[in-house]
Amino acid sequence: MLMTTLSEYRVRPGRLREWTLDAEPFREAAWPDAAGRPVSYNQEWHLRFSARLAARGVRTPMWMGFGFELPGPLDAEALRETLRLWVVRHETLRSGFRVTDAGLEHISIASEAVRVSDVVLGDFADDEDLRGCLEQRLDEGTGLNRWPGHVMETVDRTDSTSVIVALDHAYTDGLSAMTAIGEWQELYAAVTAGREVTHRGIGSYVDFGARERAAAERIGRDHPAVAHWERFIVAGGERLLEFPLALGVAKGELLPHVKLDVLLLDAPAAAAVEEVCHDAGGGFLAGLLAAFAMATQEITGDPVYRTVMPVHTRSRPEWLHSMGWYVGVGPVEIDLGTGATFREAVPAAHGAARVALSVGREPIARIAEVLGITEELERRMPEVFPFVSFIDLRVIPGARRWDEWNARPLVRMKSRGSKVNFWVNRTDEGVWLTARHPGTETAGDAVARFVERVRGVLHSVAKTGDYRATGCPGTNGETE
Repeated sequence: MLMTTLSEYRVRPGRLREWTLDAEPFREAAWPDAAGRPVSYNQEWHLRFSARLAARGVRTPMWMGFGFELPGPLDAEALRETLRLWVVRHETLRSGFRVTDAGLEHISIASEAVRVSDVVLGDFADDEDLRGCLEQRLDEGTGLNRWPGHVMETVDRTDSTSVIVALDHAYTDGLSAMTAIGEWQELYAAVTAGREVTHRGIGSYVDFGARERAAAERIGRDHPAVAHWERFIVAGGERLLEFPLALGVAKGELLPHVKLDVLLLDAPAAAAVEEVCHDAGGGFLAGLLAAFAMATQEITGDPVYRTVMPVHTRSRPEWLHSMGWYVGVGPVEIDLGTGATFREAVPAAHGAARVALSVGREPIARIAEVLGITEELERRMPEVFPFVSFIDLRVIPGARRWDEWNARPLVRMKSRGSKVNFWVNRTDEGVWLTARHPGTETAGDAVARFVERVRGVLHSVAKTGDYRATGCPGTNGETE
């Protein structure tokens, strides 16, 4: 399962219908939040960035979502009730935001105020026409100027109904969007069967944001996370932001992104690598980071590999299945020394990952405030640091039935930048890598070569049980 764009997701033609929440309760609400709860740190950075773009007349859709199919003809009332129940369950979906001269304001409407409207947009017989209309409606239905910033589209036919949900990034992270696929199937099944639906045990991301800020106020200059980030940023310098190979991007240039999808390992090879990692004192994540570190060392000659890793911040049980942007970032630093084998690199990578998971629970926005680098980091938005992300999709409820449901997490990739980011997902099929990079021929070649080197490390481990780096860095950034 890869990060799927709308253009890659197959939606058969049919009748297109749009589903939204009535905006009137948001307009009538007493802004800002009556309980005095602020937006989360992630939302603040995202909303400020979006507002700066809007002030320049730039509209860049930044939504995440999911799509799936339901069998049989559309049951409009069941779908309407499922959407209502989903929004009632997750307070963030009942939230709205606005940027004023006084700052950022937030409101959540009451559960009883949630009303769902739908409108038929037309009947489509052509795939391209349908896809173009879908993209336009999803882009327009998400963002700062909508309350709330999420929308649902359905395409119904006599034999099945496609459901596509898109949410501005302020409302969701990737894990939430993935989890929502199985949740929707369960809710819809309960509604159609007439079973009662409860919302107990699921916390509010709005409450999480308030708790996160209250806790972060205690972070001062003497906090271990502050010291760790400071040393990491100083030690990494400019190389922290650079890809090991030339990308063909001028300094300060922001180019449209493209992506590369690669199957790193099939399922048997992934299992073999994991067994080696466990034997060496780590897990699969440690092995993945070790492979990235070894590939980078072979190219640059630098024994110390530094990157940033997204980490989830769902520290309480009630947030495990809650919709929201529960993501922090942790600094990863792996010192391979000289001539380390893969088995020797795994413990170092395991230790680095544990540090990143711990440090990443503290909001980077608060760390930046303490270090006085907020403006510098905000100027880099949306690419504050290049990162490597890993999710084991096998633990996502319902993920094993995604093919049956024609289900995929969706992402809008209309973005520009100069960095290279990696998402790695493990499924029953194997381990998939998605790389997002500037759309130059040089970058395409460089990223493909780097990924092939990472893949070579992992395949060697799967086949032989280890890997030892060969060659030395050449003047062109390749090993000789």
